[in-house]
Amino acid sequence: MRERQIQILDILGEKKRVPVLELSELLKVSDVTIRKDLATLEDKGLLKREHGFATLPESDDVSTRLLFNYEIKRRIAKKALESVKDYEIIMIESGACCALLAEELILNRRGVTIITNSVFIATFLRDKVGVRIILLGGEFQPEAQVMVGPLIKKCAENFHVDKLFVGTDGFNET
Repeated sequence: MRERQIQILDILGEKKRVPVLELSELLKVSDVTIRKDLATLEDKGLLKREHGFATLPESDDVSTRLLFNYEIKRRIAKKALESVKDYEIIMIESGACCALLAEELILNRRGVTIITNSVFIATFLRDKVGVRIILLGGEFQPEAQVMVGPLIKKCAENFHVDKLFVGTDGFNET
C-alpha cells in the first residue's frame, strides 16, 4: 500500500467522512490521483466512495476496524513479519492486525502458506499472485467475516504450523 493511501486511511479514521477535494489539498495531489487511490482502497473494502466523498463503511466489521489506528496496526504487522521466514506455514487468526500481517507476508516473504479462519483475510488477499491460503471451515459469522465453532478446532488439528498469530482486543498493563 502506498504511503498516500495510508494517510488517506488515517484521515478517514479521524473524520469518518472526507471530501475528495479536501484530501487532494491535504495531500497535495490532484483529485484524479485521490480518486484512483480511493478506488483502490474501496476495492480492498477499506472505505466507501460517495459522490465527492470518502466514507467509512457502516459496520463494525474488520475492514472498518482496520481504519482505526491504521499506522500503529501496520507497525505491529511489520514487527511480527520479522519473525517469519520464507516458506513457513503460518496460522493467522482473524482481526485487523492479523489481516495486515497476512498482507505483509504475501508482499515480503516467498512461499508462505497462510492458514486462517478469516474470510476477510482470504478475500483481502484474493488478488495476490502466488499466495497459498487455506481457509478453515466452521460456522460463518457474517459481521466478523470469520469461521467459528468446534469444526475449526477439528480442522486446525490437522496442520503443523511454524508460527501462530492471534489478535487481541486490547492491552492493559495493570
